[in-house]
Amino acid sequence: MPDRKAERSSRLRIGGWLASRDDTAGDNRPALPGRPPARALPPGPGHAARDIAAAATAAEIGRHRAGRRWWRLAAAAAAGTVTVIAIVQNTGGDQPTTLPAAAPGPVWPADPSATWSLSPPGQATISLEPSSPAPSPSTGATSARPVPTTTTPSPPKANPAPVRPALTVSAGQVPTLVDLSAEGTRDWVHFGLDDPSSINRRSSGNSIEDLGTTGSRGRYENNPQRFTWSGGRPTGAAARTPTGVYACGEGSGFTLRVPAGPATRTLRLYAGVWMAGGKLTTTLNGLTRTRTLENREAISTNRFEIKFRAPAGSKLTLTWKATDVYHPTCGNVDMQAATLS
Repeated sequence: MPDRKAERSSRLRIGGWLASRDDTAGDNRPALPGRPPARALPPGPGHAARDIAAAATAAEIGRHRAGRRWWRLAAAAAAGTVTVIAIVQNTGGDQPTTLPAAAPGPVWPADPSATWSLSPPGQATISLEPSSPAPSPSTGATSARPVPTTTTPSPPKANPAPVRPALTVSAGQVPTLVDLSAEGTRDWVHFGLDDPSSINRRSSGNSIEDLGTTGSRGRYENNPQRFTWSGGRPTGAAARTPTGVYACGEGSGFTLRVPAGPATRTLRLYAGVWMAGGKLTTTLNGLTRTRTLENREAISTNRFEIKFRAPAGSKLTLTWKATDVYHPTCGNVDMQAATLS
């Protein structure tokens, strides 16, 4: 039987990191001060005992080296130089434990908020605390989630109030001289300058429509008032003309039409009678207004002033007709001009 006491002594000496050993001659180093010299193992069968002791010592050294490797690993990890972490646990026992190969781990970010700590023996842990978002490279400020904006829709616009038609007619005397260009800011028209079909109007206007004559149309040139204009077509200008047109017989007359709109407009009609009675009838969107003029013996003229408004697209229509005649051959109604402003 091998000497168990010598085996334990040899294991302790080797486990205490002795510098050298001679397997053939035993331990022949001098004794440390205060300690008895170590007993050398006898040759022969003692070789087997030494081999057993050497194996046990190698296992002990392996455990010490594993411990040193773990502390070096922990120190390197604390310095940020290890990217893969293996958890080593000493299960006890004399036999070395074979660890499975660790799967490649992610590269650990150099995060200043990471903290390292050592757990109970045989285990190392790393804890990370949430860090603030990285500053924006352009502003240096922390990125913020955009706040959605809401747009308040504008209230719908109220529909404009419907335009109620309006129509009034008045009659008055005609001035001695009428300047059609000054009065007809929208349009103006003159009848009978050269012949019964002559019509002159504002060069840029076309609002006053002549819808024709009931009966035959004639021309005359002894009207008591005079008319003048400039900027007309086809005749550019005229000065103090007494001309006009007429229609003989009861029921004969003239019809004009002008556009209406939401804004109030004014139409002035210069018309008269000769030995007859005449009636002016105006209509607009269901409204009707009338005026009359009569002279049994001579000529009379009026300026009929019509003010009106109606929804866009409406039309004002007026007729000037003879209702009575007092001359056996040609009692009549006449017409000289009209202006729109």
